[in-house]
Amino acid sequence: MRRDEKEWKKRKQKEHAVIFDAVRGVIHEWDPYGLLALGCPQDEFDGEIQAVVRQIDRIGSPQDAVHVLSRIFSSYFEPERFRPENCQVIGAKLYQVLQERGILEGSQ
Repeated sequence: MRRDEKEWKKRKQKEHAVIFDAVRGVIHEWDPYGLLALGCPQDEFDGEIQAVVRQIDRIGSPQDAVHVLSRIFSSYFEPERFRPENCQVIGAKLYQVLQERGILEGSQ
């Protein structure tokens, strides 16, 4: 692997880690089933967090964030519990954090 390819890969990994940490902070604060508060492992929602990270490019508004969270958590858990109307607050929070950290296109 050439040096510029290694640097590009390293930069992408760092960007991914920043995005993952931002999303993880929001999801952990939300803790939709109270599992983390009960002492479950910190990686309890990492699969869902990773799925959100893969959808970051689809988030351009708070409502987009709501729909991403609703789709992902509905597919992993109970669809009725994670309808868009039930994800409004956390979707707005996720969007706000992504904006504040300069992660979303056009932010900063």
